Amino acid sequence: MVQRWPTYVCYLTANDTFKSKLLGKAEQDRQDKQPGATSSSAGTTSLVSKGSSPWLLGFALEHGGLTQTTDGNTITFRGNAVNSIRALMASTYLGSYELAENDPLVQYLAKLSFGVSFDTSGNQSSTAQGFIPKRNNFSGASAKYEIYNHRDPRDRRWRHSWNQIAASIAQNVSTPLEALDTTITSADHYHDNWETPTFGELDALPDDPTEAQIQVVLQHAADLFRRLYWDLPAVQAAVDRFTGSTLVYLKEEDDLLGAIRKTPLVTVEYTLTRQLTTNDQSVVATQTNQKLPDLSDVTLVLERGFAGANAPELTFNAGGTWFNSPNSADPKRGRVRDIRASLQLDVPLKEIQNIGRPTLSFSGQFLALVNEPLGQKVTLNGATVDRRGNIGVFQTKLSIPVKDSGIKIPISFTYASRTELIKEKDVRGNVGITFDLDTLFSKAK
Repeated sequence: MVQRWPTYVCYLTANDTFKSKLLGKAEQDRQDKQPGATSSSAGTTSLVSKGSSPWLLGFALEHGGLTQTTDGNTITFRGNAVNSIRALMASTYLGSYELAENDPLVQYLAKLSFGVSFDTSGNQSSTAQGFIPKRNNFSGASAKYEIYNHRDPRDRRWRHSWNQIAASIAQNVSTPLEALDTTITSADHYHDNWETPTFGELDALPDDPTEAQIQVVLQHAADLFRRLYWDLPAVQAAVDRFTGSTLVYLKEEDDLLGAIRKTPLVTVEYTLTRQLTTNDQSVVATQTNQKLPDLSDVTLVLERGFAGANAPELTFNAGGTWFNSPNSADPKRGRVRDIRASLQLDVPLKEIQNIGRPTLSFSGQFLALVNEPLGQKVTLNGATVDRRGNIGVFQTKLSIPVKDSGIKIPISFTYASRTELIKEKDVRGNVGITFDLDTLFSKAK
């Protein structure tokens, strides 16, 4: 309860402001969104695609390659055009969602999000010039459509519950808090014995006090209060009433957050991947002047959380990849490259003060290559490669948030039974950084 004390001060405001604070907090705790590249993209750090995309805009810089022979460095921009327009027209987190909420066309279009990825190392003329998005380093694009998704805390399904919590805040928190304050300030000699010496120490601090100096004053104030008033029966009774009523409010909030997390989520995702082999100069096509075909991928994403506000969440992916050949006469055009199934368990960890709540993920994927991986025979270090077969991949990932900023740092370790070109075991460490603008937008005034 003490760790969540700062939220009470924010909540004891006007009803609409309070609801916005609640919704913003719920937004920051979401685990179902993926700002980065899809699981089938080159350079991704995610073995499993999550069900939701950022409502406004997401950005990711990732270094990875989960089943590929070589790692890739990928920048991904992900966004929603309809929701961006709504945010420009109504600049508040809650107001932008409610805008055109009853328009079926807007609602259907708002379920569609897009992403585009670039290989930061492929076909770069000079590293000193920095990265410039262009056709040569374009590595893929994706589109995601939400078939069934009520994870947004602003969804009308949850509006009545949020309104109930907001309406009962005075009874559950502010009234017993006011009674506690009255009990303390009416104690004998409160002004002379505690308030005056405490404010005196605060006034004696230098103009630019250090954190250590402030901590000393606060500790003295707490020790003095405990010695003078904490054991008074009236104070203890008021504290018990406040604590009990606050726990009621916290349970209502946690129950609603748990209900939101437990709702199932169904999305379908299409990814176009451009095969770039510039980072592995030992891979050579056996047929001259033949371009490696692009890849198309469709993935069905099913996601559901367990009961509880901070309970684990399970995500399942099923999909397949086929070849896109620029030549309609190419016999590989439209052929299936692979089929796969993936499963991931996300476990929220204990919240760390001034950092946030990290998430530990465990995932596995089975991938069956039914055709040569690059769409044609290639040579790797002089040896012809056209292997098919099965690939098993296992990943452990820790996502570390940067407190209330929308930034997360995913660090993962991946084991693969083989890669797409080399029939050997492979162990890698991958790292990235992702940004979700929704988190900052939910805090905007």
